[in-house]
Amino acid sequence: MAKRSYSKLYAIILLTLMICAVLYYLSVKEAFQDTQPSTMDLVVARYEEDISWVKNIPENLYSRIIIYNKGGEAEFDLPKSTVKALPNFGRESHTYLHHVIDNYDSLADITFFLPGSAWTRGDKQERVQRIVEYLKTKRTSVIIGHKDDRMINDTYNFSIDTWTVTNEENRRKNPESSLTPSLDRPLRSWFEKRFNGDSMNCVSFTGIIAVSRDDILKRPKEFYEGLYQEHSHTNPEVVHYSERVWKHIFSIDDDKCLHQ
Repeated sequence: MAKRSYSKLYAIILLTLMICAVLYYLSVKEAFQDTQPSTMDLVVARYEEDISWVKNIPENLYSRIIIYNKGGEAEFDLPKSTVKALPNFGRESHTYLHHVIDNYDSLADITFFLPGSAWTRGDKQERVQRIVEYLKTKRTSVIIGHKDDRMINDTYNFSIDTWTVTNEENRRKNPESSLTPSLDRPLRSWFEKRFNGDSMNCVSFTGIIAVSRDDILKRPKEFYEGLYQEHSHTNPEVVHYSERVWKHIFSIDDDKCLHQ
């Protein structure tokens, strides 16, 4: 009888030690993972612009730079950079969607999307710098936008027939102004058809945005492929829609939309 009691006790002790070992392993593994540096890609959508301004972003902030070049010289004196050619379709929105689709299974922890014109105006520079400061301490999605009802209502009713690029040098090289209209207009119709009854609550401009892999993967690859097809024209109206609703395209949490 005593032998059975001892055997039972040994079994309980052994099981307890095994459970403790597993819990210790999991805690150490989690702590180790938390100390690992996150990866961040800078994705630059370029058409003819001088993008030497990228050097203003601290090199220790990112892992690599991917320059999608849609026109002009393709050699750049930038660290950790790779250049890939794309046809001149759909402005920066087409570029961003291409990157997501092409890297869907191998995205960096954070992707910082930037148009080549991000340093051509003071308000754009301010957005870049504000997001850079945010990413120094928080490796999460972040976008700068408007949350007021008036702006959201105006955006719901938005449509546009003609438009030329605001960058003077780019306008000289590509003066095309006529737009390929969206199949669904105005933006409200387009938005409601693609976002399953979501309510718009953050309107952004300039295409300057940082997004986590987790947020991007909240939507299936097929969702981005559908948008990509809509952007695959030289001057599609839908680029003006996507520019305004990146927060919703990438499923970014409400508190990550910083007030403009």
